[in-house]
Amino acid sequence: MGCEISWYIPGRVVKAEFSGDINLQEAEAASELATQFIQSGEPPLVHLLADATKLERFPTNLNLLNRSASKHLWQPKLGWTIVISTNSTTRFISGIITQVARVRFRMFPTYSEGLNFLADQDSTLRDIIANMSTVATE
Repeated sequence: MGCEISWYIPGRVVKAEFSGDINLQEAEAASELATQFIQSGEPPLVHLLADATKLERFPTNLNLLNRSASKHLWQPKLGWTIVISTNSTTRFISGIITQVARVRFRMFPTYSEGLNFLADQDSTLRDIIANMSTVATE
């Protein structure tokens, strides 16, 4: 599968990394797995960090994506969905799907911009993200 899902910050931030070509079945499986992570996360909110920088092709049928590959967007514990990408198609599709689901969504070209935004939005993550950034630059 062209998607790996894991904890970026255990219990608080889910990281989904997409690469190559993703078909609808893979998108559905990724959404289901992200749902499991979100449900098992710590209250009050679990954020999603989606790295689409290596994504080459993905389904663009909005109706199918909304119906079957966006289950994770309807989870009550979902906080912010941060997508890392500079691709205009990814931006367009992500924007429409997240508007329909009425979730908190932002897209950034780099991890650091996305994480800085998330730290500004969720004060409980500020120190953790700052410490991760410090370690990454040392």
